[in-house]
Amino acid sequence: MKICLLTRRFALETGGIGRVSVELRNRLRALGHEVCTVSIEKEDLASYFKYAFWDIRSKIPLDCDVYHAITPMETIWLPKDKSIATVLDIIPVTHSELHGARMGGHGLKSVIGKACFTIGCRAAAKCRHVVCISEHVKQEFIKHIGVPRNKISVIKLGIRDDLEPAPRKDKVFRIGYLGQLDRRKRVDLLIKAFRDSDIQGELVLGGKGFNEAELRTMAEGDNKIIFAGFVPDAMLPSFLNNLDYLVFPTAIEGYGLPIIEAMACKIPVVVLDDAIIPNEVKVGCIITSNLTATLNLLTGVKMGKRWLENNYKFAKGHNWDKTVASYLDIYKEIAAHPKPKGRISKAVDQLTDAGLAEHLEDYDKI
Repeated sequence: MKICLLTRRFALETGGIGRVSVELRNRLRALGHEVCTVSIEKEDLASYFKYAFWDIRSKIPLDCDVYHAITPMETIWLPKDKSIATVLDIIPVTHSELHGARMGGHGLKSVIGKACFTIGCRAAAKCRHVVCISEHVKQEFIKHIGVPRNKISVIKLGIRDDLEPAPRKDKVFRIGYLGQLDRRKRVDLLIKAFRDSDIQGELVLGGKGFNEAELRTMAEGDNKIIFAGFVPDAMLPSFLNNLDYLVFPTAIEGYGLPIIEAMACKIPVVVLDDAIIPNEVKVGCIITSNLTATLNLLTGVKMGKRWLENNYKFAKGHNWDKTVASYLDIYKEIAAHPKPKGRISKAVDQLTDAGLAEHLEDYDKI
């Protein structure tokens, strides 16, 4: 099967979008499918909007069986009858003020971002099929964008197979964070809570992002706060297994994959009570409204083995092979389904039965 994948960038550094893009591309190719890719090289907003609203039109190969956009923004120019769109979240539509550093807040950028993303979502709704990464995202898409329920489904993301519990390399009490360093993730609240706490240990922040300089200023050179930078995929198991707790203070997520990755290593996760996270993920976390007080209580606390084991089993249900297999089922249905016929073609079919088709050959243009 010839499949065209369209995304912002095929790079793990771009977070969830990059993760889905890379895993799909690599695993589909490993299964023997021909995968064409369309993406952008630059990360600035002007380049991305130009790419989504204009450049994709000329970049799309014309002979693919299926076109798969990893975000709604890549669907605008796709042949809708042969396309599938993945929706990781619709935060720019529902909570534009909580969106990341590039488009969030209450200013003009937020207004533009919401308008553009809404256009992308409406284009995605016209695709043959829409896939959301959680039931929460699915219901939000139906509510705010509108799409027939028979053409929208949920496919969970996967995690690395080698994310398993492993012995600690030292005895330092260590709290960690993993993800983008931007406004939506609220890492500033974690830094403040850590500095206000009585913890005698380390806070390790894994990730890069647009607010990193601001967060470093907040840390004021505290040598107990470590900016680890982007965590390479091969180092992810080691990074997580050297934590006592993962604290994920995000405001809103389509799913929250770092939480699942930590659970696979039997690392307890702390989230804030006002965080908008799918319930099936949030229910397995330590939920708090007072981060400083909670951090003070964590040192020396042993979490229940049954609770950690239940989280582990839930996490291990996220498997990229299953994810790709679910997408392939949709690809096959799209590739096998003939292009819907227009009114003239339907009329020709009806007249064929009456032996009159030869008179309308020249008019069957659709």
